[in-house]
Amino acid sequence: MLNNLFVDSYWDVGRSYELTQGIDCPETATFFNTLQQRSTKEPSLMKNAVCVFELNAGIPLRRHFDSDFAGGFNFYGGMADHVLVLRHINTVYNYDYVYDYIFHQNGVIEVRVGLTGYIITSQDTTRYGYPLYAGEIGNVHQHSFNYKVDLDILGTQNRFETVDIVLENITNPERPDLRHIQTRIQRNLRRTEREAAVQYDFNEPKYYNFYNEEETNRFGVNRGYRVQLNGIAKTLLPRQDWAPMRGVAWQDYQLAVTRRKESEPSSSSIYNQNDLYEPLVDFQTFIDDDENIVDEDLVAWVTLSTHHIPHSEDFPTTATAGTQMQFFLRPFNYYDEDPSVGSSNAILITPGEKSGSVRVERFGTPTGPACVSEQSPFRYNGTWRGPH
Repeated sequence: MLNNLFVDSYWDVGRSYELTQGIDCPETATFFNTLQQRSTKEPSLMKNAVCVFELNAGIPLRRHFDSDFAGGFNFYGGMADHVLVLRHINTVYNYDYVYDYIFHQNGVIEVRVGLTGYIITSQDTTRYGYPLYAGEIGNVHQHSFNYKVDLDILGTQNRFETVDIVLENITNPERPDLRHIQTRIQRNLRRTEREAAVQYDFNEPKYYNFYNEEETNRFGVNRGYRVQLNGIAKTLLPRQDWAPMRGVAWQDYQLAVTRRKESEPSSSSIYNQNDLYEPLVDFQTFIDDDENIVDEDLVAWVTLSTHHIPHSEDFPTTATAGTQMQFFLRPFNYYDEDPSVGSSNAILITPGEKSGSVRVERFGTPTGPACVSEQSPFRYNGTWRGPH
């Protein structure tokens, strides 16, 4: 058996079809049409292809219960994680990809993709997967997504550093005859594009920080945003030994940082699928010119990836639960404090004057009956081809 290598930028990955109210997006979502021109002579109007909605994430954004260690408490403070979500869903032949951009009230931006849809099966041996239905197997495969993240931290002149977590072996000051091993941080400025190409090593944990050398917070620390990778997987296909991997060279790196160029608009091309051996866009060239990236306009190329061994529960369709990958853009000394403290959605509870009573501070947020959005009639058309 020969496995296929699909470059989905060729297979209309940019097309989002109509979303279903109450399933693809909550009943309260606002829907937008998009105008797209892929594989058609004229632009097509895609109805309700993008939705925006607010969501209670079901977890506190922050909270603390302060015990008095005598059967009571000093205070409880907390705030629900109400987020704003922008969503669209691509159907690429057999698979559906749910793309979310999630904005949290503490300045964190979460970028997430979930997998669903049909798997491609084959009539082959179980060396490549588990039996599923009618004598077919689900072939082992890997999903990878590359995002271009154009970060401008208080201007376009930025730097990229790793904040490495390293070990140190020191003398115990209280017991000079003993050694003490502990961790510390070590800032490491990356000066060129090759230095900033990341192939993650669990033995060398680190933060990936973009910052402005000329801007500091009230503590004198450079203001920045860091990229946190929560959905990474190494590709086993060797680019140096198998030429087709040139067409997806970005898959080798969980993160790469390059200078922003108009001549490097994307890490791939709709034409790469046509010739992976000599691709129109070879991402490795973005790194190999090894340009200076200190105090430059920088771009982060983030790769999310997962290995998928289909199993019986993937039939008839793969479920999104457990197949979601994400990365975060997190403020890193950008603010003087958590900006969500300015929200009136928080709550502070303290003991009252009488035994068993409490004082509840809602910071001006009213209580009582809540407005519930009127449910709109269910509508779905599903058509998309044709001029706008």
